[in-house]
Amino acid sequence: MNKTTLYGAIALGAIIAGALYLSSAGRNAEAPASAHQAGSATVASGLRSDATPSGGTVAQPSPVGQPQRADSTPPADPRLAALAVSPPNDLLEFVTDGSGKVIAEIDKDPASISFKKPLREYTYAGDRVIGLTAYRYLPDQVEISRTRVAYKPDGSVDEFAQATSYSDPATK
Repeated sequence: MNKTTLYGAIALGAIIAGALYLSSAGRNAEAPASAHQAGSATVASGLRSDATPSGGTVAQPSPVGQPQRADSTPPADPRLAALAVSPPNDLLEFVTDGSGKVIAEIDKDPASISFKKPLREYTYAGDRVIGLTAYRYLPDQVEISRTRVAYKPDGSVDEFAQATSYSDPATK
């Protein structure tokens, strides 16, 4: 076999392998995207989408006060997923207001440094969470993370701000 035939066979093999790789990559690219969308719909099912008009229907709050969407589309802004109320848990106590919205989560884990202390506090404007204060108790200080959101009239996010500070654990 001469060199020309050998190089031609190698080039043809590379072209076929490349074509098979590209065609299989095109078929597999759709599956992860739909799996990711399904996962984010589960995580942030209680948040409002930009596509939902401001007068859209929202289902009654769940037992822990998390508003649930009438449709199952994920929020258009993934930053809003951080504002979701924690899932029901035996180690959390949910403090609700008169309308059933969760306004605070209290730690009920007796083995935790934050036992009987607030972990998250929520601020609402109507049915929307506009603020979240999260506390992380460390041995010598408390990390306080504040998230604030302002919405446009169409329901999309206008402003999103986060800030973290630290304080003495005796103050909280």
